[in-house]
Amino acid sequence: MKFNEYLKSCRENIGFTQEQLAHGLYAFDSDNFTSIDSNTLSKWERGVIKPKIERQVNIIRYFQKETGLALPCWHEYSVEEAEKLICKTGMQNLLGKSKELILDFPENKISLDNLEVYQLRNSEMLDSAIKLHMDLDQTYNHDTTRVETSTFREWALYPSNSFFYCEYLGHFFGLLFTVKLKQESFEKMMRCEIQEKDLTFDDFASFDEIGSNYIFSFFAMNQKASSMLFIRYYAHLIVNQTKIKEVGVATMMDDVKKLIESISLKYFDSLPLKEGVVLKTYRENLADFLSSEKVIKMIFSQQTCPEE
Repeated sequence: MKFNEYLKSCRENIGFTQEQLAHGLYAFDSDNFTSIDSNTLSKWERGVIKPKIERQVNIIRYFQKETGLALPCWHEYSVEEAEKLICKTGMQNLLGKSKELILDFPENKISLDNLEVYQLRNSEMLDSAIKLHMDLDQTYNHDTTRVETSTFREWALYPSNSFFYCEYLGHFFGLLFTVKLKQESFEKMMRCEIQEKDLTFDDFASFDEIGSNYIFSFFAMNQKASSMLFIRYYAHLIVNQTKIKEVGVATMMDDVKKLIESISLKYFDSLPLKEGVVLKTYRENLADFLSSEKVIKMIFSQQTCPEE
């Protein structure tokens, strides 16, 4: 989606004229919108000129204030509709490279159209994907935060948790597992008062509860697979934004920290686990997570986003 299209549709969605929006933006941030008027807004909406990225972010934040939504005017999209509006190449640029979690499996001849991402909850691939997760967890975390296989399987089936699986022509290409935690449980995780292995069903929030999303596990065979997995993840957050307060993760891997920082999660706390191993937590409220400059550039691309 282009930013001019979003600006016009969101303005109309909240029932503002161009003049009313211009006054609102100036009152919200007079330094950034000192010369704003209806004529400028008209040019932005027609795509004659485009506001700088700093102004785009502040326009989003103004709409956040007016609507109470993390990504205003996207909340009524389905997951499939939201996915189509997110730039695939932009997502690859956002995530960057990771030597351990995003491998270099040759991708030149792999079409994004043939990379399929779906929920594993009702799939025959569930048990094999869980085994892959357990093997990866043991390799990277050295049993420090290990969860029993039977427990993890129950968590994967919990309705408000998401186990995304990426395959290419029937072959495994990546996974992304996230859980929705009650806010008090999320807070304990972020403060290192409890760890993944300490979670129980009582810590999970239901669909109807307001909770926070915790990234539990991620691995991809190449950048294209990682892009498709995170497109589904961002679409999931956007569609469920009224029930998600924050996003967070805990890790002890330096390579993961680079990926975490690229998606604008901020360092929060740490806990030494054993000699040379430190668990660090990162978090961000959903509104700021979805309105960072990197995300705005990704979802509001000026040119048509290339598929490959």
